[in-house]
Amino acid sequence: MATETGTTTERADESSESPTFGHERRQRLLRRGLYVIVGLLLVFLWIPLVAMMFLSFAVNSSTFFPFQGFTFAHYTATFADGSLMTALLNSVQVATFSALIATVLGVLASFALVRYDFPLKELYRTFGILPMVIPGVVLGIALIIYFQTVLGMTMGPITLILTHSIYGFPFVLLMVTARLYTFDRSLEDAARDLGADPLTTFWDVTLPIVAPAIGAGFLFAWIRSFEDFIRAHFVGGTMNVITVSMYSMIKYGTAPKMNAISTFIVFVIAVALAVAMNVGNVTGYVAGTGGGEEE
Repeated sequence: MATETGTTTERADESSESPTFGHERRQRLLRRGLYVIVGLLLVFLWIPLVAMMFLSFAVNSSTFFPFQGFTFAHYTATFADGSLMTALLNSVQVATFSALIATVLGVLASFALVRYDFPLKELYRTFGILPMVIPGVVLGIALIIYFQTVLGMTMGPITLILTHSIYGFPFVLLMVTARLYTFDRSLEDAARDLGADPLTTFWDVTLPIVAPAIGAGFLFAWIRSFEDFIRAHFVGGTMNVITVSMYSMIKYGTAPKMNAISTFIVFVIAVALAVAMNVGNVTGYVAGTGGGEEE
């Protein structure tokens, strides 16, 4: 009887431990499965970029096989192409000016939305976000009609900068308002209690805390302008930007320069993100993980 009782007790203990063991095993398998899915997703996303970078250095820039060796001739030809370099410079200038305009207006609008109450506030917020979700073709057609018919403007750098400012504005608005809603305003009250005037309080207290969100908004607006083709195609006029030039390369099959300039752009953006990682928490806001706590 003692032996049977002992055996029954051991079985009861095993049965009581098995659910926990099964749960831990399922959790471990689920975790490994998620790692595999994330790994496959990264591979899927990076294979096209890696292939493009490889072909930019390959003698045969169209296919992997037959492999004929590596060369820098494609980069030499690309950077010697005056029209292509002009288009790249134009894109950098347009993106910078449009991002600056979008950032200034976005920051002002964000403070208005968060700090003040006024009629039709939610409608204003909705219209501020609309340019981000309206299809590029629709926005491009609407703006070309507006610029030409209403304002009588000729399509060119000014219309392109204004268009990209409108396009980049919602990104700044969303980033900065999200930061301001979590901002501890008692810090401003403490500064004013210590004798600081409103302007000093803004520069020394408010701006340093919201600066990473502003930087993230500027970065988003700049990239959206730099990579845009559809809106630039409608309102750019005769101004040549890099996306329009790259479209021509695809259309007429100039793969060597296409691969080289694309790889160069990826490298420049990677460097810019690396710099942003060391300036506040800009990349944290871009990734949606910043701004959780005050420093």
